[in-house]
Amino acid sequence: MLVCLLSACASPGKQREQVSDTPTQSNGFEQTEVVSSARTLNTLLEELSALPTVGQQLSFLLHEVEQLQQANEWQTSAALLSEIERHEQQLTASQRRQLQLAEVRWLASQGRYEVAQQQLQPLLPQLSGSTYHTAGLRLARDLAWQLQQPQQAAHMQLALLDAGGQAEPTDDPWRFLREAPKPDELQARSNAAQSWLALLKAAHQQAQGLDSSALQGWQLRHADHPGQAIAARVAAVLRSPKQQQALVLLPLSGPYAEQGQAVLDGMVMALEDQPNLQITVRDSFSFDFAQLAEELQRTGADTLIGPLLKDNIGQVSDDAVANVRWVALNSLQQLNATPTLWYALAPETEYEQVARTFAAKGYRQPLVLAADSARGREAIAVFSDAFQQQQPQSTVESGLYRTPDDMKAIVQEKLGVAASEARIWQVKITAGKILVDAEARSRADFDVIFLPGSIEQTRLLKPFIDVNISPFMQPIPVYATSASHIKGDALSENDLDNVRFTELPWLLPDHPQYGRLQQLLQQRSHWGYNLARLAAFGHDAVLLTLRQQQMAAIPGIYLEGLTGTLKWQPDALQRQLDWARYDGHEVVPTSEPLTMP
Repeated sequence: MLVCLLSACASPGKQREQVSDTPTQSNGFEQTEVVSSARTLNTLLEELSALPTVGQQLSFLLHEVEQLQQANEWQTSAALLSEIERHEQQLTASQRRQLQLAEVRWLASQGRYEVAQQQLQPLLPQLSGSTYHTAGLRLARDLAWQLQQPQQAAHMQLALLDAGGQAEPTDDPWRFLREAPKPDELQARSNAAQSWLALLKAAHQQAQGLDSSALQGWQLRHADHPGQAIAARVAAVLRSPKQQQALVLLPLSGPYAEQGQAVLDGMVMALEDQPNLQITVRDSFSFDFAQLAEELQRTGADTLIGPLLKDNIGQVSDDAVANVRWVALNSLQQLNATPTLWYALAPETEYEQVARTFAAKGYRQPLVLAADSARGREAIAVFSDAFQQQQPQSTVESGLYRTPDDMKAIVQEKLGVAASEARIWQVKITAGKILVDAEARSRADFDVIFLPGSIEQTRLLKPFIDVNISPFMQPIPVYATSASHIKGDALSENDLDNVRFTELPWLLPDHPQYGRLQQLLQQRSHWGYNLARLAAFGHDAVLLTLRQQQMAAIPGIYLEGLTGTLKWQPDALQRQLDWARYDGHEVVPTSEPLTMP
C-alpha cells in the first residue's frame, strides 16, 4: 500500500477523471486547490507505516481524505481516494459508506452536481444514525441548491435541522427556506425545524394578503428565536406599500405606436385593481432623453417604467435614474445604468422552456427544424445550449430550410426516409426483373421534434413529418412556440393537430381573465394575438413594479401574471409559460412538467 500510495500522490492528475474550466461554487464546493498541503507526504507515509494492519491504514486514509477535502485540497484527496478504492473489498460497511460520501463530495467539487446527487440519494438512508448523517444531509441540500431545486433544498435544510445539524451563520436556514415555492408541502419534526418552517409559512401568508399580521404573530410566539431579525426585515418589506408615482415611456407615435398603445392598454387594465400606483405617460418617440432627470423630478416619480425600444433604453443615463427605481421593458447588452431588465416576450424564453421540458420528460435526441436565417440559427443555438445543460450526454440534431420547397426534402433527409428510399432503389436495380416489395423506413432514434418557426412554417412542416414517419412506428411528438398560435378563427388548423406549444396563460381558454381578453379583442378588432401579448406584458409590468421588493425578499413566492408564472431571481425575472395543443380546430390547455429554472 505504501508503494502504491507514493505512486498515486506523485501523479494525482492521472488517478481520477478531471473536469476543467469549472467555476468556483458556493455552499462548500470550493474548487481551488490549496498549494501548500497541511501535511507533507513524508509525514503521511510515516504515520501510515506505523499502523500494523490494512484495516487501520484504510481508516487512517479515509480520515485524511476528509481532512483534505475540508481544507479544499481536492486533487490530493483524489489520489488517496483512488488508492482506497483499490482495497475496497477490505473496507467495513461503515468505511464503505464513508468512502462513498467522500466520492460524492469530490464529484461536487468538480461541478458534476447531477451525478453527485444521483450517487448520494441511495446513500442517505444508510447514513441515518451515523456520525456522517448531518454531513450527508448538508451535502444533499447544497447539491439541490446548485441544481436549482429550491423545494428540495428547503426539504433537506429542514431534515438537517431535524437531525440536529447546527447552521452557521444563524440565518443559514432562511437562506435555503425562503426559496421554496410550496411551504405547505414541507414537513418538520423537531422544534428547531418547525419554528423555521412556521416563519416561512407566515411570510407567505402575509405576502399573499391572507394574514396581514402573520409575521407579527410569529414573532410573539418565538420571542427568543434567532430568526427574529429576519422576520422584522421581511415584515418591513411586506407592509402595505405607500403611494407610488411612475413615469412611463412608451412609443405612442411613429412606427411602433400600435405596440406602445397595446402595452399601455395592459397597464391601464392592471391599474384598475392597483390603487397604490399612479402613472404619468410620455411618448418616447418624441421624448428628449437629455431631459429625463428633470421630467422625473417634475412629475414626482419614484419609478421609471420603460422605455420599450432598445434604442431608447440605451439613451437612459446613470445620472437620470440615480434616485429612482428603473424597470426597463426590454433587454440590452450594453447599458450605462443597471435597471431591472424584463422582456416577457423574448423568444429565447420559450426556446429555453421547451428545452427544459424535453429534459424533464426524459427525451434524449431531439430534432430541431428551423428556417435558414439569423432567427432560425439563434433558435437552434439557444435551444441546444439549454437542453445540453440539462442533458450533457444527449445530442441535438438540426435541419435548416430556405423555402417551402426545401421542407419536404429536409424532413425526409433528417428522418432518414431519403436514404431508405435510395437503398430500396439500389435493391430493385440489383434484383432486375424480380419484384421487390419494400417500404421506406424512418429513423427510430429521434424521440421529439421542435419547430420554432412561424405558424405558416409549422403548418407546412407538420404534414411532411406525419407522412414520413413509418406507419408501424409510434408518432414522434411535435412541439412549437406561441409563434404557432395566432388569432384567426377562419383558418383551418387541422394541419397542426397534436402540435404542443408554449403560450401566455391569458391567451388560453381556461384562464380566469380569458373573458376580459375577448372583450379587449372586440374593442380592438384589428388586433392579433401579438398585440394581446403586449397588453399582457404591460399588465404584468405594473404588477412587478409594485411587487418587486416583496418577491426579492421571499424569492419562493411566484406571481401569477397574464404572461405566465413569474419568479424573482437575483439577476433577472424568470417566467414560466403555460402549455397547450391543437386538437383539430380547438386549442386545449395541457399540463407539462414544471420547468422554472
